[in-house]
Amino acid sequence: MLLIIANQLFSQNCNCNITIPLSQSVVDANNYNIQPGDTICFEAGNREFIKIANFHGDSINQIVFINCQGSVIVKNNAYPFGIFVSNCSYFKITGSGSDSVQYGFKILETKAYTNGLSIGEKSTNFEIDHFEIANTGFAGIIAKSDPLCDLSTNFGHFTQYQTIIHDNYLHNIGGEGMYIGHSFYSGYSTVCDSISDTLYPHEIKGLRIYNNYLENCHWDGIQVGCATEDCEIYGNKIINYGSDLYNSQNSGIQIGGGTTGKCFNNFIANGSGNGISVFGLGNNLIFNNIILNAGRNYFPSDPSKKTYGIFCDDRTTISGSPFNFINNTIINPKTDGIRFYSLLSNNNKFYNNIIINPGSFGNYSSLNQSYIYLNPGVNASLSNNYFDLDMHNLNFIDTLNYNFKLTEFSPAKDAGIDVSNMGIVFDFDFYPRPYSNAFDIGAYEYYPGNLVKHEIINSNEIIISPNPNKGFFQLRFISDILNEDCKIVISNQLGEIIFHKDFNSDETQSIDISKITKSGIYFIILHSENYHSIKKLIIQ
Repeated sequence: MLLIIANQLFSQNCNCNITIPLSQSVVDANNYNIQPGDTICFEAGNREFIKIANFHGDSINQIVFINCQGSVIVKNNAYPFGIFVSNCSYFKITGSGSDSVQYGFKILETKAYTNGLSIGEKSTNFEIDHFEIANTGFAGIIAKSDPLCDLSTNFGHFTQYQTIIHDNYLHNIGGEGMYIGHSFYSGYSTVCDSISDTLYPHEIKGLRIYNNYLENCHWDGIQVGCATEDCEIYGNKIINYGSDLYNSQNSGIQIGGGTTGKCFNNFIANGSGNGISVFGLGNNLIFNNIILNAGRNYFPSDPSKKTYGIFCDDRTTISGSPFNFINNTIINPKTDGIRFYSLLSNNNKFYNNIIINPGSFGNYSSLNQSYIYLNPGVNASLSNNYFDLDMHNLNFIDTLNYNFKLTEFSPAKDAGIDVSNMGIVFDFDFYPRPYSNAFDIGAYEYYPGNLVKHEIINSNEIIISPNPNKGFFQLRFISDILNEDCKIVISNQLGEIIFHKDFNSDETQSIDISKITKSGIYFIILHSENYHSIKKLIIQ
């Protein structure tokens, strides 16, 4: 009786409908009366593994799995996973359950060739956040359902929808940091009932991978495949990727076969392979990324082993669709800044990119080919790119500390072409573009120091609550940082204004966004005569 009472009090303290004790590793919905919107808590402490199976929320109410009163720590060298999610839908696993820890779920070791967090067996419509994953035998996070001979998980029979992965820390990963979607969009050869067959993997529609930090991944940092619709990869930091030097599995970000969408505002540095590899369908927009030292540590004395800041070819290109590379900053790639092989695509654009010190400089008949190398026959337009061998000529703020923001006297300032018609209306820090009358070149837009008063993404002085949300939020200041009136503007990623009103810093504003039906990232921009700031708003 005392144990039951203690467990009930524990659940109430964490707002739980059910609490899973340390002694329990398998959590199956068939053993509970769980409803959409319920919260399932995991008692903090050490576990060998966790398996979650057969839970189904709905499109309005997720089932939430959360840590309670500390970190849930998973570590083993015997089981085929750290945490495995099977046949679940409309759920969220979040490590945000304790204010005292940043990552409430920690998967700190798995055995050789096994993954940290595995999500599969027809799981769909889910969100993963605030995990720390380390020392895995293979991938840190893997999310896909492999094709089967019975076709139940294959193309046309199953689709993985609304996959959201954000604010996680992955390090010392034995394979890919994140392995999202199948690698063989064009077909997977196998044997079914003793007969050779080709199976086609399921699609992913509605993918968001953002604000993750990945360090020391032995293979790719982030690999995405079969994301055929509504895919965005942004705001991630990827350091020291591809440490196994395994060719074709050592990109910072691999936009794999069958993938379209946007890849933007990522910082990718010091890996052995391409900063970004693009094997997608087309209609891929790659912008505002910073790529540093791509492949410089990949057999540095052997120029025949080539790596690039960005590489793109025709593995799954839809004929006539474009690839667009806009406002990227690429510094010190081992071979070329951008190498582009796609002949099936059309109307490709290379605008406003900064490319510095490509290792292949002088190897081609045209010196500019080292900066952007186009295969003969490529249909493309190049405009307002900045090429140089010496990064100091750009007048960056602090190259020693990887601060590639522009100073007032940078030749990239006001030298770009207007790309707002492509939906590029903000820079690497999510400041609006342009600041003045002309766009700047590279990932950053120049802003005078007196206007950049606060850290944009993580400002503690501007509170948006709740964020993410679905209907209403409150905007308030916790200190008087304006002393003046200003305006609030909410815009979408195309720069379209969907809300605006006057605002004073001593007020708390309740803002109705219930009419915004499309989930995604939006921007709250605060303007006054002497102040400018922007914060992200996530609408689910």
